[in-house]
Amino acid sequence: MSPDTREDKRAPGMSWRLRALLFALCLVTALNSAALLVQLLRHAQLSSRLAQLDARVHDFSERAVVEFLSEAARDGHPRSARDKRSHEARRPRAPQDAEHQDMMTIYSVVPVKVLVDLCNSSHEICLTGPPGLPGLPGLDGMPGFNGSDGLPGPKGDTGPEGRRGKRGPPGEKGDPGEKGERGDRGPPGEKGEISSDVFVEGPPGPIGPPGPTGPPGPQGPPGSPGPPQNRSKSRHSSLQQVHTLRLSHAAPNDDSLSEKLTGGTTEAPENKAECIIKSITNPRNITRMESIFGTWMQDAALQDDEKIWAAEHFSGRVVREYSDIAAFQNDSGTSIDTKKFFQGCGHVVHNGSMYYHVAGTSKIAKFDLQSNMLNTLAIENALYHNLRYLLPNSKTYFKLAADENGLWLMFASSFDESMVVALLDEKTFSVSTYVNTTYPRSKAGNAFVACGVLYVTDTKDTEVTFAFDLLKEKPVNVSFEFRAPSGVLAMLSYNPKNRHLYLWDNSYVKEYEVRFLTDA
Repeated sequence: MSPDTREDKRAPGMSWRLRALLFALCLVTALNSAALLVQLLRHAQLSSRLAQLDARVHDFSERAVVEFLSEAARDGHPRSARDKRSHEARRPRAPQDAEHQDMMTIYSVVPVKVLVDLCNSSHEICLTGPPGLPGLPGLDGMPGFNGSDGLPGPKGDTGPEGRRGKRGPPGEKGDPGEKGERGDRGPPGEKGEISSDVFVEGPPGPIGPPGPTGPPGPQGPPGSPGPPQNRSKSRHSSLQQVHTLRLSHAAPNDDSLSEKLTGGTTEAPENKAECIIKSITNPRNITRMESIFGTWMQDAALQDDEKIWAAEHFSGRVVREYSDIAAFQNDSGTSIDTKKFFQGCGHVVHNGSMYYHVAGTSKIAKFDLQSNMLNTLAIENALYHNLRYLLPNSKTYFKLAADENGLWLMFASSFDESMVVALLDEKTFSVSTYVNTTYPRSKAGNAFVACGVLYVTDTKDTEVTFAFDLLKEKPVNVSFEFRAPSGVLAMLSYNPKNRHLYLWDNSYVKEYEVRFLTDA
């Protein structure tokens, strides 16, 4: 079938739909027109009825007003009307308001109650008069008093969490907690091996059995008996016991240590009774410092040197050098950069060099004050971080001290946290010996060394409660009063040159005289 044929067959169906649509539109238009005509007729009827009603109301109103005025005249109101008219006559009136004023005159003599009764009796639309004249503006009243506060309303819902503020500055360190109980002693460690380069002579063994008789030889002349062969025991024979530590890297390069250990020609002075402290007396203040923590130093090895060094605070890298005590009291000194940050209040100046703990490490620094050369020495098996101080009151991990025997280093062992004291060799800057006092660091407030004896104060630094002879390696029964239990004792140092004790106590540098047992 061709396209033209299909087009002719589809055309009659489309024209039928179109005709149905046009018929529906015509029907809707006709209905709308009829409804509009009905509404117009009803509107005309309503308009006619409203016109008749208005005519009746107007006629009735006029008759009612005339009747009311006649009744009012008979009841004796002409005087009031006359007074009203005379009053109106005295006030000038504008020509355009004449009609309005006449109507006001008529209504002014009619009581309101009569008009209300008239409206209720007629059951029709009540008459409305013209609008009244605007009244005079009233005066503003006085301001009222402030009312009392009402009751607080209920608590509102919790608002959304605000932005987190900036972190504030660190607060001050709190007071130390109560001292804990001492723990049980640990099991003994394994016996160490004796180093190949160190020979330690022990006590003589038991006498052995007699040997077999040898062949008889020729008999010589009788000789005189010789002296008994008694061997002298070295003072360092106990260095290899449990309470003594030894580091392989700390041995000096010369033969000084081997001579000390094997009973050679070099002998350390033995402690005598006069080297035990009996008391400290005659305290006096040298000067007041700005910082609570600090270290005051003199070089005890140089007899004619009056210089003073001061390191304020327990952390820094700058020390002040003063020519003498007067310059120190006047604060007229120079600043020296020690190249490394120091930690604690345990520094010391000895033979022209300053020794201090390098902060954050297990190293001790030797800083030459003339050449500014710096050397360091690592100390193994020592506590040096995590606030596990040797002396908590002064925030010190390593404390150095100088006395009549040389330079000493105090620290806490990382094995059992007991106090260990090492004798330093200044020439080689190494450790000569280690002595473990077995005294727990938790009981120590501060410490110093005088005449080869270690003195330790209690946790409040009020008295010396422990002493240990470092040369004989045994405790000493010593106890004496020290200071009042107040403030912070940052530094405690003995000067063998004048046998005085120096303190950095509550921001004051103080000086005490040391009394030994043999002093008068």
